[in-house]
Amino acid sequence: MNKSTLLGLIRRQAPISRADLAKATRLTRATVSALVEELIGDHLVIETGIGESSGGRKPMMLELNRNGGRVIGLDLRPTDLLLVVTDLHGQIRKRAEYAYGEEASKDPRRFLQEILSLLEKEREALEPTPLGLIGVGIGVHGFVEYPSGHVVFVPHTGWKDLSWKKELEASLGLAVVLDNEANLAALGELEFGAGADADCSDMLYLSAGGGIGAGLILGGELFRGTGGLAGEVGHSTIQMDGLPCSCGNRGCWERYASERALAEKLGMDYAPGFSERLLALLEQGDGQAREAVRQAGSYLGIGIGNMMHTFNPQMIVVGNAMSQYGAWVNGPLLDALASRYSYLASFRITVRYSQLGEDGCALGAASSIIRARMRLQEYEASSARGGAGEPNET
Repeated sequence: MNKSTLLGLIRRQAPISRADLAKATRLTRATVSALVEELIGDHLVIETGIGESSGGRKPMMLELNRNGGRVIGLDLRPTDLLLVVTDLHGQIRKRAEYAYGEEASKDPRRFLQEILSLLEKEREALEPTPLGLIGVGIGVHGFVEYPSGHVVFVPHTGWKDLSWKKELEASLGLAVVLDNEANLAALGELEFGAGADADCSDMLYLSAGGGIGAGLILGGELFRGTGGLAGEVGHSTIQMDGLPCSCGNRGCWERYASERALAEKLGMDYAPGFSERLLALLEQGDGQAREAVRQAGSYLGIGIGNMMHTFNPQMIVVGNAMSQYGAWVNGPLLDALASRYSYLASFRITVRYSQLGEDGCALGAASSIIRARMRLQEYEASSARGGAGEPNET
């Protein structure tokens, strides 16, 4: 537990000295020094130079060893796969997009084998590091149980009841995290995007693309609900007896405020390249396109107002495809909030747009592995002691 606590402080506050770690944790300097030496031996922490003196000997500063190992994050998008390789700071070392094979896109077994083959190939191509590949995080655009990682349902394929996590871990011999795309994108924005510079611990990430989902961060941690299926806000009713939805309901939010809803409104095919085509129309001043986006922005604002009432977060981040239209969406979105929820200004909630764009889910997937690695010692220690609590002297 103490090693995990020190790792967390070093990760968030680096460069930091052993003396400052002792002050922050109320552990003795001898205990901190011994645990730091273990972390250095584990290739998770390095000494980076001499800091400023506060009166005595100049301290040796510490930070996370970014080159201790590598992490792979995957976003299993409906039309293709996005892969990132990061260091232990979450910095991208490689980014690539891969098309699915024709047979794999139809059969979940072949799909899994294709993913496994790609991961093996990517692992072999990694530059040597002390820890090598420490794990793989995977974002699924569907319903995923937590913590089992069991895939309940993938709407765009119709696949159900998939045990990919267990099979991947057995084949790779590595830790694998499977989670919902919106959850991981929320984590990515918290760590590296819109929430990273705002000291934000309570954030609602709205994934508005072909559908609408949400990832909720409370106290710096993902809130998943019972079984991990929280966040399917796109199927909340926003229009009584409204447009029919594939879920069987009518008037679902995503039928009015998603990118797929825009395509339907404009009579355009919702296929790869749609975003580029719509952006071109908007930039050319096409009246029909701008009016459709204006209406979608208003509906986004109404739904966001509802979520402000429910969760009262510090920040709401609009991400996925709809964030590309921020220049045209933002005005009607804010107008909807101002006209319907004028008193919400007292909540001091900030609405931002994704800073990571389409990389958010893959980066969040990588971050989930890094976070798990940082907590490995805490899990082992708390299991041995029968529970976690305040830092303990060793």
